[in-house]
Amino acid sequence: MDITAPKDAGKYTKDEIIGVIFSKLHPQHHQVFADIGCGSGKVAEFFAPYVEKVYAIDVDKAAIQEAIKRLEVFGNVEVKIMEGMEFLKEYDYDIVFFGGTVGIEEMLEIAAKKAEKVVVNAARMEVAARVINKMKKLGIFKEALIVNISKSYELSGGTAFRSLNPVFVVVGCL
Repeated sequence: MDITAPKDAGKYTKDEIIGVIFSKLHPQHHQVFADIGCGSGKVAEFFAPYVEKVYAIDVDKAAIQEAIKRLEVFGNVEVKIMEGMEFLKEYDYDIVFFGGTVGIEEMLEIAAKKAEKVVVNAARMEVAARVINKMKKLGIFKEALIVNISKSYELSGGTAFRSLNPVFVVVGCL
């Protein structure tokens, strides 16, 4: 039995992680949610029914095409192919989720001036540490979590569990 992770195992935010993110952000219907590094659009899809507007932002054209297909059913979602930094400077938003972490410290500086709530997902502890330090310097750090999920699978007629890679969820509020 091959227990290696699938090729795209870390590519998409898992549903269970989205649930944790949602519980930490507590979106309100009047708020604007920005999903920076939206990838396939799973996080934006989950938030769309709960907020006034969603922006799904990514630079990966293939991912954006997938996001467009996933999100076309929502009238309050706008998908944009652009750099996160550019978006953060030009648009208004209340809540920001960072699914990608390239340039995260600079993006946090901008988001901290405009957003009420910010969450950053990081797969690597070094990135999580940088995000925590930056949020502390900006005065917005609230908490950091390590979320470990294990999913069941059948093994010899019984049920066993396979752990997914842990995710660091760093939460900031103004």
